[in-house]
Amino acid sequence: MIKKILFPLFIILVSCNAPEPPANTVKTKSPSKPKPEASKPVPSPWLVRNYVDSNGESTERKYLRFDADGTFSDQTVSNNYIHAVILVNKENAGILLHRFKRSNPPEKFTGPVQIKIKNSAGNELEMISSRGWNKSGGTLIEQNNNDYSRFRIFVLQSEGVINVEIQCDSSPVYRFNIDATGFGDSLSQI
Repeated sequence: MIKKILFPLFIILVSCNAPEPPANTVKTKSPSKPKPEASKPVPSPWLVRNYVDSNGESTERKYLRFDADGTFSDQTVSNNYIHAVILVNKENAGILLHRFKRSNPPEKFTGPVQIKIKNSAGNELEMISSRGWNKSGGTLIEQNNNDYSRFRIFVLQSEGVINVEIQCDSSPVYRFNIDATGFGDSLSQI
């Protein structure tokens, strides 16, 4: 019987004299704010492209391309789909308008084309162009001495969305928006 009592008593004594457990040496991190992710630059909607030669090979000559979707309306139809392509190189700028779907040929204008653009600050620019972009169609953006400097400066000084309206006496009214974001950076690459 003494063995039955001594054994538990021995365990109690040993546990009372046991060394203290080691202190917690792991430091807990104080709650901190997560680090903000580095902001990634937004890609420019103004794509830098290279012209190709007659063999389909890329050349050193570059241009900008901006694509936009919009609508066109006349007396018989309203809000039909239009795909607009703006091309800008060092010498010229032009607008190609494709009715109904992107793969259709660009519109050919038979008379002077009125181009009105308005930026988000409310500034407006009106130009009249009487020249086509090329034999396939489109219109050359021109003003002062057949150059596009007023258009270029207007877009460079704008921020965000620019509303574009194009009209010719013999055609519908075309409306679409362009984004001025990244225009200056892209322009410096051509």
